[in-house]
Formats: sequence, structure tokens, C-alpha cells
Amino acid sequence: MSLSLIEKKRRQLIELAQMYGFSAKETIQCSQELDELLNKHLKEAVLFHKEKEDKPCTT
Repeated sequence: MSLSLIEKKRRQLIELAQMYGFSAKETIQCSQELDELLNKHLKEAVLFHKEKEDKPCTT
């Protein structure tokens, strides 16, 4: 998951909130999309660290 994609969605969310307000359907939809991106990123990070911990040390 690209952090630049997350940042782009975050900026879009801010713009929509300023334009339409926090409770507008466009803002809420964008917020949900950002949540999904963040959740995917966190899951990937957790899996990466878990795999790293599970690998045997080769020294």
C-alpha cells in the first residue's frame, strides 16, 4: 500500500470537508475510503513485521 495514495486521499477528504461539510455524503464516502486504505496499510505492516519476526536468524 502506497503512503502517497493514502496522503492523496487524506488531502481529498480535507477538501471535501471544507467544500461540503463533515456530514456530507461525499465527505463520508471519502472518509470511508481513507479508512480502508489505512486498514490495508496497517494489515500489510503487521504481516511484514510478523514474517520478519518468524524468520530464523542466519548468523
